[in-house]
Amino acid sequence: MKRLKLLATAIFFCQVAMSQYGVTGIVGSLNMNSGDFVLFNIKGVTEANALTANAYAGVENSPFASDEWAYARIRLADGRGFDSVLLRINLYENKVHFKDENGREKMIGADVKEIEIRDAFSKLNGTMYVAGYGEDKNEFYQVIADGKKVALLKKLDMIIKETKVFNAPDKKSFELKDGLYIYAGGTLYEATKNCSSISWAFKNDKKATKFMDDNGLKCNKEKDLKSLVEYYNSY
Repeated sequence: MKRLKLLATAIFFCQVAMSQYGVTGIVGSLNMNSGDFVLFNIKGVTEANALTANAYAGVENSPFASDEWAYARIRLADGRGFDSVLLRINLYENKVHFKDENGREKMIGADVKEIEIRDAFSKLNGTMYVAGYGEDKNEFYQVIADGKKVALLKKLDMIIKETKVFNAPDKKSFELKDGLYIYAGGTLYEATKNCSSISWAFKNDKKATKFMDDNGLKCNKEKDLKSLVEYYNSY
């Protein structure tokens, strides 16, 4: 009986907290400007590490998918998710930066599985990013097209490129290297100009092959692969 009372009390306070913070949707609708995310962080949802202001001193360009901040829905690797997170994606460290209730920039320490930008004022609005599909489970891919059979993903690999400069220190700059992949049946197929490299992803489907031939598709072109994936998923 004592255990039941404790359980009922815990449920009551949980419901009060949910009501107080307006939790709805996939798990919660958390406004980063209110501090709710930090409160849930204390309860173990994520860990947030403060950034140093000069973390990338001396490196030109940006490590982010976009320098602008945008509201997004995120889902953690453990399945829990949050709405209205003000964030930007650090492709160099494969981490998600957010702003706390005091406007301080921090990083989500937990592994992030999925990000959907949902901000009408952002040029990235509607874009989707996922992790956990390659050898590095934290590396982000942008979802270009998705469907019931296959998906087209763009791997986003940010590196620091060093350039030799005569009679001066080496120049360092962030450089984005991307590549297209077809995801099917739990496997990633790297796209190349030769379409045979991804034929297994489409199970050597005759209709898909005819579609490629009839339209003269190049399988290293995002637009061409997007049309192929959408066609293949349509039947």
